[in-house]
Amino acid sequence: MVISPIALAYIGYLTFQSHLQFFDFFSTSLLLIGSGMVTALPLLLFTKSAKKVSLSMLGILQYISPTLSLLAGVILYHESLTKAHVVAFSFIWLALIVYTFSSITKWGNKKHIKNKMEA
Repeated sequence: MVISPIALAYIGYLTFQSHLQFFDFFSTSLLLIGSGMVTALPLLLFTKSAKKVSLSMLGILQYISPTLSLLAGVILYHESLTKAHVVAFSFIWLALIVYTFSSITKWGNKKHIKNKMEA
């Protein structure tokens, strides 16, 4: 909202300078509007779903997209994968495995202690 007045002023400037492409062609206008919706919709859905998942799970899920991008780059587009990339990738996933294991263990201990207290 803070930058909206600046953006509107710039759009007005472009309109008076005849450099505005938005209203020149109907197809271009539809593509620009559609690209906004295509960008906003996944973000809105992510926001809605993130409220239903624990933050630790959400953090782990954030690593899936870069991993899939890496695999797509290496497998589909034949990008180079150096030893340094493999080492860094391995350390990142090793840290995630350790974190996940400690979270599961901590969750199991809390559940075990709660069951003992109820008995």
